[in-house]
Amino acid sequence: MKNKWLGFACLLPLLSGCNDANSSISASSDTVSKQQIDTIITNINKQYPDASNELKQNALNTAIRAIENLVFVKGGSFEMGDFGAPCEIPSGTVNRIDWSPNVQCLSSPFSTTTGADYLHKVTLNSYSMSKYETSFMDMEWMRQLNSLPVADNKWDGYRILEGEIVQRNSKEYEELISHNINTAAKTKNWQEAKDYCQWLGSVTTLPFDLPTEAQWEYAARSRGEKRYFATNTGYLQFKNSYYIELNSGKNIHYTESEVNADIYDSEKEIGLWPENPLGISGMNNNISEWVNDWFSAEYYLESPENNPKGPKIGKEKVMRDAVGTTMTFSRIPMTPEKSSYSVRSSFRCSLQQTSPST
Repeated sequence: MKNKWLGFACLLPLLSGCNDANSSISASSDTVSKQQIDTIITNINKQYPDASNELKQNALNTAIRAIENLVFVKGGSFEMGDFGAPCEIPSGTVNRIDWSPNVQCLSSPFSTTTGADYLHKVTLNSYSMSKYETSFMDMEWMRQLNSLPVADNKWDGYRILEGEIVQRNSKEYEELISHNINTAAKTKNWQEAKDYCQWLGSVTTLPFDLPTEAQWEYAARSRGEKRYFATNTGYLQFKNSYYIELNSGKNIHYTESEVNADIYDSEKEIGLWPENPLGISGMNNNISEWVNDWFSAEYYLESPENNPKGPKIGKEKVMRDAVGTTMTFSRIPMTPEKSSYSVRSSFRCSLQQTSPST
């Protein structure tokens, strides 16, 4: 598994000496500067003076990990939207398509209803994107610090108990944590994702936010390449699946080492699958991700070329990635309020500045 918890020299509150001797929390990092860490410590102590040292330490670790996990995405121009596909796929499977300039069909039948069929030029400034979705535990530390309930459902067998919450001092909570230490965070609404990214901004003094729809697609397509899936190969290679070899016509089955996605299980650990060429993981992992934009099927017809941010108002938000074989340009309109927590409503944060963070 490529994702990991911070390798701090000072991980626990009882270990001191890494930072300000007057502070009860401390940390070190190979990639985040001491000045930045000191800024985070100052902000946490100032914003949460009554929090326990253990909770402050976990918040510090979370904030530094968020910076460490950033992948710098150099800005540029690309054609956003459904860039077409062969009308007949030579490999015999939609999960394995190669783009060519003479494509004549849309890649997805849903593109006309979502507005993705309007291919248009977009130019983005540089930014940074989290290599991984936000983890359940990082979300939990933030929510504890801000006296928010656990971001998960309370169950009675297989039935969700609407309106009830998991108590943090319960055996149910202990079991929940043991199964979700490094799975993707769950959300009940878009605002929870937005609030988390902005919380990172408040404790780091860096412009963290949800990515825009254009930023998400540009990163998934490795800076705008015509890649149908955001995997290491550009294909979806499921366990026990195959493609047709052009020359022999034989079915070629993927080996275990070639598998790079799972069509069923969305609750595996984050960072499980290989990164795309840009170095970002899980952008085709069966988990939908919130982005900042309101949804409009007509927006691509009127969006500005430079750094589009979506309509000013709307009734639905955009989600990217999804269950099954959703492609890198696919738009998913979703009401911002959901009835229950779902791992298929997760998110990753971006850093809205044009230079890498240090």
